[in-house]
Amino acid sequence: MNKIHKIVMAGILILPGSVEAFPPAPHHTFYGMVRDELGRPLEGDKVEVLFETSSGRLVRARADLQIPGINYRLRVPMDSGTTVDLYNPVAMRYAMPYKIRVRVGAQIYLPIEMVGDLGKMGQPGGDTLLNLTLGEDSDGDGLPDAWERALLAQGQGLGDINPNDDTDGDGMSNLDEYISGNYAFDKDDGLRLDIVQKVEGGAVLEFMGIQGRTYTVKGSPDLKAWSDLAFQIDGEEGDFDNVRADKVRQYRITVPSEEDGAPVKFFKLMVQ
Repeated sequence: MNKIHKIVMAGILILPGSVEAFPPAPHHTFYGMVRDELGRPLEGDKVEVLFETSSGRLVRARADLQIPGINYRLRVPMDSGTTVDLYNPVAMRYAMPYKIRVRVGAQIYLPIEMVGDLGKMGQPGGDTLLNLTLGEDSDGDGLPDAWERALLAQGQGLGDINPNDDTDGDGMSNLDEYISGNYAFDKDDGLRLDIVQKVEGGAVLEFMGIQGRTYTVKGSPDLKAWSDLAFQIDGEEGDFDNVRADKVRQYRITVPSEEDGAPVKFFKLMVQ
């Protein structure tokens, strides 16, 4: 994945090979996760992602959890470029500059980092995964200063905390702990999935959920092929494909011992 540290970018809006007779082209969709400086997903009526054209026109999308790992989806009108004027004041076309900002209440922020799959950015009818991180990042490593300060030992500076390091030696990188919401200075605090017991037709597992994160359980017979497992949560009805934690809490779940006729011997937990 590529990291973009400049907010104002020339749009690489690639036009179709054939000329269209009517100005509108298919919309381009940006989607992804907006997080605050402590790694918490942002959502609600007071949180918006703003796409601003060079003329100051805005396309808005409210941040609201849709599927695991995605809390915003922004559809940008595209112009085919067959006329001098744009068919829509907020439409984009090839090589037009733009800005992406995030509004939280009355405050508007420039993301300190935008990470995603940029290969299709700007193609009419295409979509771009673009995760946005808010806050201040004075050393430019993608980890917000506020989160890094909690890891500083005496005599260290922000530049000593790197995203790929494992500061507490628990096997998770600092970046992974930022995303999962765990403490990167405490090796006893991390993303763990414990097998509690075997029961008829399945296994009982436990993990700690952190507010705002979404958890998916995967299973495998051989550590090679993995698939998502539906599960039941103690005290709740029905089957779940994933669960979003509305507070910090312990989850006890039951998962099947077979998937598509094959025995499930191994489990892992994905957090988004």
